[in-house]
Amino acid sequence: MSSLSFPEEELGNTNVGPTKEPQEQFAPLKPRLGGFVKLIEFTEVQVAVLNAAADRIIPGGEGFPWPSEVGIVRFIARYITPSGEEPKWFPFAGEDNFKAELDKLGGDFLQADAAMQVEILKRIEQESPTFFSQFRDLVYYGYYSRPEVTKAINENLEAGRDYRSSPQPYGYLDVIEPWDESLFSQVKGSYIRTEDVKCVNVRTPDQPGAAGGKPPSSEEHSKPSCNEEK
Repeated sequence: MSSLSFPEEELGNTNVGPTKEPQEQFAPLKPRLGGFVKLIEFTEVQVAVLNAAADRIIPGGEGFPWPSEVGIVRFIARYITPSGEEPKWFPFAGEDNFKAELDKLGGDFLQADAAMQVEILKRIEQESPTFFSQFRDLVYYGYYSRPEVTKAINENLEAGRDYRSSPQPYGYLDVIEPWDESLFSQVKGSYIRTEDVKCVNVRTPDQPGAAGGKPPSSEEHSKPSCNEEK
């Protein structure tokens, strides 16, 4: 049988270049649980603005805590993409732009009363819809993920008596997560040689020949033991 051949120009460039590093090749296609390992650091004013704005979006009371009481800023800090990295995961918020929007609110927002803060947030929703939706979504997700809020739902809402605090399974990642290659040098394994493996006869009470069981049949008698099998 003759083989097929193609001109080199039809094959194109077959040089695929250098092989990627394993961690780069198998970079996760899903965000890590719990957000980024590195938390974004906010200034004191930015923290105060985040807490105050979150408290306006989800007011506490009637047995429910305020967002500022359940660590909402720390949750937000885990889900903002650090400066210099491309925002790949929901809510697609980059550190530089997010902080710039917070700075626009600044002291004026903190000095306003609760009613005025609500009006300011309404204006931000119209003028900076991307920032507002990112912040609002983080507040909702962060607040309702807190154990204190789950407890409040169980205790204060009749329809929430059986609301489960445990998260649903995250499922499998599409690819392997990054690993620490230095761990391979610490692995110590062991094995048992085939000739050292011992045969063990295990009989249950209802098997022939077991103590208290029925006597073995002539066929059972004819079966070799472990030692005889060798």
